[in-house]
Amino acid sequence: MTELEDVVNIGPVPAKELQAAGITSRKALVHLGAMKTWERLSQVNPDRDCESSLLALEGAIRGVRWMELPDADRKQIAEYAARVKRSPSL
Repeated sequence: MTELEDVVNIGPVPAKELQAAGITSRKALVHLGAMKTWERLSQVNPDRDCESSLLALEGAIRGVRWMELPDADRKQIAEYAARVKRSPSL
């Protein structure tokens, strides 16, 4: 088990994908932030560029399950995910 697998919302598969994206610790995840991490993950696995993955990353950074994020934050994250998914750059 890796350090990342001990982080809330991060299981073995996302942990491997995070490592492939160059993120090997919770500290690195926090430093980079959920949105930048999510963008990197989309390079490793385009299926990870969904809203729920971004919510999980934000929850991991905050140390809470993604469903415990405040509604306003969840809405903002969902809007960001939808905006980026429409953008050809990601």
